[in-house]
Amino acid sequence: MAPQQINKNELFSLLVNQLSSSAWLQLGKTPNPFTGKAEKNLDAASITIDILETLLFKTAGNLTRQEDTLLSDKVRELKLSLIEEQSRA
Repeated sequence: MAPQQINKNELFSLLVNQLSSSAWLQLGKTPNPFTGKAEKNLDAASITIDILETLLFKTAGNLTRQEDTLLSDKVRELKLSLIEEQSRA
């Protein structure tokens, strides 16, 4: 069976959503799927958010409006959550 082809726009959104999901997990906002418990790793979350922010800057002017909105919204939400978690620590 041949692998299903995914278009490049869908792959970009998938990448952003996967990185965002990892960051939410690292922030302790979603439970670890293996343990069922929330686990925080703010250093890892910060790096993941930096990767997303780098994607935002490096792809500026090359994204569709929908892609830009998706990425910029994720970066903003995650950065605010990171600041909130850092202030609690």
